[in-house]
Amino acid sequence: MVLNVVYVVNQIVVRDRGEGFHMERFRREHIPAGSFRAEKQQPVLLQAFLGTCVGVALYDRVAKVGGMIHILLPEPPSTPPHEYPEKYAATGLPALLKALFAMGADPVNLTATVAGGALVAPLSQLDVSLNIGGRSTEIALGILQRHGIRVVKSETGGFFTCTLELNMNTGQFAIKPASLKRDVTAKAFSFTPPTSKEVAQTINNLKPIPQAALKILSMVHEERHDIKAITQELVKDQVLSARVLQTSNSAMFAGRIRIESIEDAVLLLGETLLVRLIITAAVKTYFNQAGAEGYSLCKGGIFFHAVGCGVAAERIATLTGKANPKIAYTAGLLHDIGKVVLDQYITQACPLFFRGIHHDGTAALDLEKKILAMTHCDTGALLAKNWNFAPALTDVIRFHHTPEKATDHKDLVRIVFLADLLMSRFNAGLELEKIKTTNLMTILDNLGLTVLDLPSLIDSIPLGSFDIKDQTSSPTTKVHS
Repeated sequence: MVLNVVYVVNQIVVRDRGEGFHMERFRREHIPAGSFRAEKQQPVLLQAFLGTCVGVALYDRVAKVGGMIHILLPEPPSTPPHEYPEKYAATGLPALLKALFAMGADPVNLTATVAGGALVAPLSQLDVSLNIGGRSTEIALGILQRHGIRVVKSETGGFFTCTLELNMNTGQFAIKPASLKRDVTAKAFSFTPPTSKEVAQTINNLKPIPQAALKILSMVHEERHDIKAITQELVKDQVLSARVLQTSNSAMFAGRIRIESIEDAVLLLGETLLVRLIITAAVKTYFNQAGAEGYSLCKGGIFFHAVGCGVAAERIATLTGKANPKIAYTAGLLHDIGKVVLDQYITQACPLFFRGIHHDGTAALDLEKKILAMTHCDTGALLAKNWNFAPALTDVIRFHHTPEKATDHKDLVRIVFLADLLMSRFNAGLELEKIKTTNLMTILDNLGLTVLDLPSLIDSIPLGSFDIKDQTSSPTTKVHS
């Protein structure tokens, strides 16, 4: 009898068909929110980490082609044409099907699996009333039905995140609870929280944000800067200058002209974007000191989440007029700096932490207090004091989970709270965090927003790959032949 046994070990597939073992490289490819892949048969495992978002995987075993889409919203909040149709169930799924049909897929032979659309705890009445995941699911299922495509498995709704997988070599689908990514079955173990002295020593041992970047940040917040002064500070740090040039040429910022020097960056990007690049590049270096087994659910997860919060906060500030958009971007970017400190301890306590969030639905701040005896807001405030941050930034770092406690700079704190919440719900898979939503309606009212404004805010969440070499990337829709 011929055996066909498959083992996946460190992304290597070992097959035994009765003729000895054969090894081949097996690559995992993450599908970020708002993008899709359409590919021919190859040793690739497509994966999408899903919270409120909805994932659809399709495969044609005759044509040996398949693909996956990670849907952010049910439909565009504005009339077409829209810049990124792949973000929506109504426009993205038809685009994926069109790509598969062009590669030889037949609706008769295609099968589909649908997952996601969860109401991620902790919940508010707003989550239930918006029902974004539920509406995305309904639209996706309707499109599949109209094309006569059979849905072989559908696990949507519920209250927990999951991972949707498609093995492009075999056409096999899988829906796995997100908790399988971590050992949450381990029995409770003895974990000693760090002392304040140990935390202080950890802060001293970490490589800080470069002094040049801190000085530029101070200039911007005190509004006593010009482009010449910023450039003079930047060129004092060769490492930061090189990083800024690298980020300037990344997919998000690069145009047709390659930026070769700081002088080019000044001329082509202008003051606002250059300052953003400097701060972002400096923060990335700092966040890189966090591992991939603590708060991050993927390599660089805390940083990518921070960038997304910065962009979302800037959008909210622009829409509401409640804060300077440039300051809001910086505040969103820096709000979680305390996590890099606690990440040095959270790896050891990760089974307890992960289980508390994904099995018990406990908010991250409550778990930090219980397990670590302090929160990332506390350690972030210590860093802000050490680095002489402006009072507005310090307040955001200290109160972004508890905006009701802020006495100054309330609107900026509320803006970053909302940006953080939207990122955690609609760009799941970057970091380990659940945010309380009991005061969300009050926050919206204070900012002059309503539920009707949320789709456009969610639509502003930046798209990007889980494997980004630079600061961020453009949408990652791909069709592979």
